[in-house]
This record gives sequence, structure tokens and C-alpha cells, in this order.
Amino acid sequence: MLTPHTILQRVPNVQLTIDSTNVVQLIIGGQSLDCGPHALAVLEAFAQPASFEEVLVGFKVRGAQQWMDVAGAIVNLYKAGVLRDCAHAAMPAEAKGFGSVPVQVAMLNDRRRTAAFVAGVAEVVRAGDVVVDIGTGMGVLAVAAAKAGAAHVYAIESGAMAAVARDVFAMNGVADRITVVQGWSTEVELPMRADVLVSEIIGDDPWGERVLEITRDAHKRLLKPAARMVPAAMQVFGLPVALPHTEWVSRTVTAETLENWHHWYGMDFRPLADMARQIVSPQWYVKSSVALGWSILSEPVLLADIDFKNPDKATFDRSVSVTAIAGGECNGLLVYFDLTLSAATALSTHPTYTNTSNWRSPVFLFGEPLRVKAGDRFMIHYQSGVKGRQSEARLSR
Repeated sequence: MLTPHTILQRVPNVQLTIDSTNVVQLIIGGQSLDCGPHALAVLEAFAQPASFEEVLVGFKVRGAQQWMDVAGAIVNLYKAGVLRDCAHAAMPAEAKGFGSVPVQVAMLNDRRRTAAFVAGVAEVVRAGDVVVDIGTGMGVLAVAAAKAGAAHVYAIESGAMAAVARDVFAMNGVADRITVVQGWSTEVELPMRADVLVSEIIGDDPWGERVLEITRDAHKRLLKPAARMVPAAMQVFGLPVALPHTEWVSRTVTAETLENWHHWYGMDFRPLADMARQIVSPQWYVKSSVALGWSILSEPVLLADIDFKNPDKATFDRSVSVTAIAGGECNGLLVYFDLTLSAATALSTHPTYTNTSNWRSPVFLFGEPLRVKAGDRFMIHYQSGVKGRQSEARLSR
């Protein structure tokens, strides 16, 4: 329970965006959280442990509305798991994101996705292995590793699901071979290095859950030199598409939308078009199966090829020559990925295979579409969202 005397601290590795009105937005577990104009100052105030009350006093709040804004930001960040109670290592049970019951239920109900990961673990883990499971959640992959013969599993979890995982391990008769390690994988220490790393930390945006940074750290501190991985590799692809005109127009500033707004409101919004042109590649997320109704203009374009055994060798910025296989107005790029879980098991978020997947796919919009016909060649330029950068995609002849 949050009280004026609760000692809170900001969790590490918080990622956020700040809009033109100084409102902070955090992306947590595929959900966005608007935290108001005081969130940056709140996050700074809780860089070290502090009580709810002393931070409010330190703000020298003026007026009831500002008090409500600051207090509301603290409460929202606490509920989201961005501020944690120092007296309890786990994230509050009502938190949003991957520590929430609905998200865990959705992942269990995604049979194709979860069963593939369980199968991959069963194929890779050998009798006597030491396994580390990063982001164990309710412990599905840790149990799978123990059942595959692992001598011991270190199940790392920073959130409230750690308590649930302990009960799951006991209910499945493997608690004697699994140790729950409460905390962030980049901060914890293990008594021994592992033979296998298993993890399910790839989100809608392949880079959004910091899979590369976390894997690099695990190689340096938690794994043996020849450790095996589940997943072992990821390939990220792009599909140049011709979005339906109504879909594209509804998400961009065009001559048509400016004319519509002028007609509807009697106002000129051309300055908004100037601002929109400064955004390299706005994006949104869709179930990739939606793209089956779009015109796909080329074969899949390889954007990134990641071997998780050698994450330092990954290449993220690519310019690829593409040959159109159909004619149309290329106004978007749908991004999907293929995961190699083991020699015999793989997963893909390609539109053809994802009718039941919880993953959504990023779609980059091109403000200046490119008219192509079959056989035309054009370029896709892609920069991935690693090392704190925004992912970007551009078109050129």
C-alpha cells in the first residue's frame, strides 16, 4: 500500500519520450503511459530512495492542481512499476506491463508462441545443464528447462510475478532445482555461470525490450563461453507495402487532409504539414495479419541478422536495393521478425503466420510515397532502435 511514508526508488533502464508540451510518455509492456509534465522531475527525485511525502515537500508545490499533478505522477509511476517500494523488491501486483495478470494470461493463451518456446527449450537443454532464465515471469521456460533435465535453473525476475513463479515451481515439482533471483539481470550476481540462456524478451518492436543489451551483459557475466541460447538467432525483415489510401491518409498530413480540415473547420493547418515533414518515419503497430489485405510490393527485405551467441557482431543500419514484384504506391514498411529457437523450432511474425500471435508489427509511414511498377528497383534505408536511438526507415530511388 502506498502511504506518505513509503520509500520509493526509480527502477533502472527507464525508457521514455517527451513531447512538445513536456509531457512524458513511457512504453511499458506494449502499453503507453502518459505521466504529465512533472514526470521527469519525479523520476529525478526518486533516483535515490525517498519517501512520497519528502518528494512532494521538495517540489514546493503551489496550489491544489499542481499538488494533484505531482502526486498523480508519483502514483501512476508506482502502479506502472517504474517506482518500486524499497521495502518490497517486487513490483506491485496491480502494475501494468509484463507483471500483470492479463498479460501473462494472454501469453499462455497464445499456444503457438509459448509452445514453440517450450519445445525449443526442451531441444536445447541437456541433462546436467545450469540454465539462466531472464525475465522468467510466471516461470514457464524455467519449468521447461528443469523438465528437460537441467541440474539447476536461475530464474531472474524483477517484478511481482516472482512470487507466482515460486508457487508454480512448487506445484510442478521442480522447486528444488530452481532458484528465483529477484532483480534485473544486468544487476544481479549468480554463484556460477550457465550453460544455457533462455529468455522471452522480444517485444512488438524487436529492440524494444533491450534484448541485445541484456544478452551482451549475460555473455559477459552470467554465461559460460560456449553457452547455448533460446532463442539462438533473430532475423528482422521489412515488407514494402501500399497501404490502403484511407489508412495512409488517416495517419499522415497530406494535401487532401489539409483540404478536408480547411473545409470542416475553416482553418489553415499547413504549419502542421511542415512539422510532419521533420519526422523521418512515423510508425504505429498492427497485427501483421492485417497486412494480408495490403498490396505487398517486394519480397521480404532483410534488415538485421542477429546471432545471439555473438551479439557484438550484429549490424543494424542497412541500405538495401529492392526489386518491385508488383506495381503501386509504396507508402509504408511493415517490419516483422523470424526467431530460431532451436535446430527444429522457429517462430515468425510474418503476416501469413501470425493470426493467433500476441505480437504486433511496427509499420513505418513514408510521407512522400514512391510510385513503382513491377521490375523497378529502389532502396530501403533502415536504422534499428538500439543504443537509445529511434528506429527509422526511408525510401529512395
